[in-house]
Amino acid sequence: MKAWQVQNKEGEMQQIVFADKRSEAIYKSEAIGWTEYINVRAKRAKYADDLENQPSKLIQAQLDNGWWYECHGNCRSHVTEDDKYKIVGSSIYCEECSTREVNDGK
Repeated sequence: MKAWQVQNKEGEMQQIVFADKRSEAIYKSEAIGWTEYINVRAKRAKYADDLENQPSKLIQAQLDNGWWYECHGNCRSHVTEDDKYKIVGSSIYCEECSTREVNDGK
């Protein structure tokens, strides 16, 4: 399915939404719940097409295209493609947190 990068007009709260049409992506997005339709932007994110059921591949594709994620460990630091990290399912961990989790037996 087609992937769309959806955000408000200020560029906040970006997310990938899978839909056939731009208008459908906007309506399916979280943004439509806290702002008006005309304030939501959606542009194609072809790098994420057909990844809706592959969370780790989607995260990697987003990182490869300039996104950052918040570490799911205790530190909550930002993780970018330039950092060392570990993706586990739909979660991403910075190098320090992924090492700590392995050492703690998690």
